Amino acid sequence: MKLKRSTDSVIVVGGGVFGCAVAYNLAKRGVAVTVIERDDLGAHASSNNPGNLNPIHGAPAALLPLSLKSFAMHEDLAAELAGLGCRPYELLPVKRILLAFGEQDQPYLHESAQAFAGIDGFTALPLDRTALSQFDERVSRDAQAGLLITGNKSVNSALFHRALADGATRLGATFVRDQVLDVRRDGSTIVGVRMQHGSLPCDHIVFASGPWVAQAREWLGFEQKIKPIKGEMLRIALPGAPLEYDFTFGMTSLYRRGADECWIGVTREDAGLDETPSEAGRRQLLQAASRIMPTVADARILAHTAALRPMAPDNVPLFGPVPGWENCYVANGGGIKGMLLCTGVGAAIAELITDGSTTISISIPK
Repeated sequence: MKLKRSTDSVIVVGGGVFGCAVAYNLAKRGVAVTVIERDDLGAHASSNNPGNLNPIHGAPAALLPLSLKSFAMHEDLAAELAGLGCRPYELLPVKRILLAFGEQDQPYLHESAQAFAGIDGFTALPLDRTALSQFDERVSRDAQAGLLITGNKSVNSALFHRALADGATRLGATFVRDQVLDVRRDGSTIVGVRMQHGSLPCDHIVFASGPWVAQAREWLGFEQKIKPIKGEMLRIALPGAPLEYDFTFGMTSLYRRGADECWIGVTREDAGLDETPSEAGRRQLLQAASRIMPTVADARILAHTAALRPMAPDNVPLFGPVPGWENCYVANGGGIKGMLLCTGVGAAIAELITDGSTTISISIPK
């Protein structure tokens, strides 16, 4: 498929981490790019998560090549943004311990260990009950075994999101706070958008609108199979010393973030477009985290947040050219790995627009 190559101007609809990564990569290639975001930058999921860069654990097989490539690209991106004078965003190594509370959990530890086997830069070390207490004596005595994973990293998601936007701006990108009301068409080409406060022409357009896909579905006539999944999190001051390791059991984790802050996450709820933190979510998080570390019950709650994560059915993001259109692309569906995958997705979209092809494996929307 030969794509249109004129790159005089590109509009990115959506200023989340995917949209900012697309804008940064385009601006780095000298393209005039405008990001249109209807809310404050960082108001949604891209800045309200623990910032895990975890390419292996929980990644389906189809996602692993993109996941590992995106992970490797984060080091280069950090150096580039620092060179542009952007604020550091705490790109740090993370050690995580997966827990088992009974024999029924052992297959999960075994499968997780197998996933890391033979991948350079990562290790997965089995731990018995005695070893667990040596890592942190606050871990529940009901935990019978664990798996220590090394090689992952994390970022401060809010600072990272801001640094991406700042880097794009320093390279010439423009950010506009407005809402796209409609697109202007010329046959199978999008030639511009109409906003609440004006209009803009474009040669290419990228839809990176996260869970808000209804309008794009109407305008473009294709179904982005993206579901908004509500995730609630707590930020707490944990009694005792700061965590040195992240601890996970099932879908609940305790994350050390910053000097002395602990994050508890996450719930997963199909709640439509509701982003309101709930008392039920708070209770669920505290109960699950207290099973991992009983002293959570005595923690001071610093913040309770909720955000919508755009989840694809197979947990593989949708990114690439939109079928039936000459100059239209989508970058969406990062789910719980959006912080990680934005580097690869952003680079792939920029390559498609400027070169007509990409070396990065893409998931073209159907």
